[in-house]
Amino acid sequence: MLKELKAQIIEELTEILSKSSLLLLTDYKGLSVSEITKLRTDLHEVNSKYRVVKNTLLKIAFKNAKIDFEELNSALQGTTALLYTEGDSILALKALYNFIKEYKKPVVKCGVMDNKFITADQAKEYSKLPPKDVLLAQLVGQIQAPIYGFYAVLSGVLRKPLYVLNAIKDKKEQ
Repeated sequence: MLKELKAQIIEELTEILSKSSLLLLTDYKGLSVSEITKLRTDLHEVNSKYRVVKNTLLKIAFKNAKIDFEELNSALQGTTALLYTEGDSILALKALYNFIKEYKKPVVKCGVMDNKFITADQAKEYSKLPPKDVLLAQLVGQIQAPIYGFYAVLSGVLRKPLYVLNAIKDKKEQ
């Protein structure tokens, strides 16, 4: 590979690494081209990408992006592909683990999520969480519930005299 091309790839990887909210290293050994294409399509739907990368270039890019985790460097052995996203990390993990459920590949090595190192087991657990939009909706529901309850109590206090007056009116009409 030419030096200029390597430098360009390293620069591109460094930019990707510094912008991404999720970086996940996987061992793609055993995946066919059509399977990788399907995985890339699934990930593209959730604004994520999957890229096969040379370990030496990725080590240099990690160093340039100031991502300094010993575990990441030790995981850079064998065949390595990088899953990355700037969007919702949980959606990317869900798409990957749905693919793994179906094809039993690739093998997740480790990664970085929101500038924190995560193991393969942690990544699998995170994939079981609801997406960010659902969590926000649940939070809003939890905040809204006491307010709605307070409203129901206050409106009940106002309705009771009205019910009494209606009952008196109905009784006089009979």
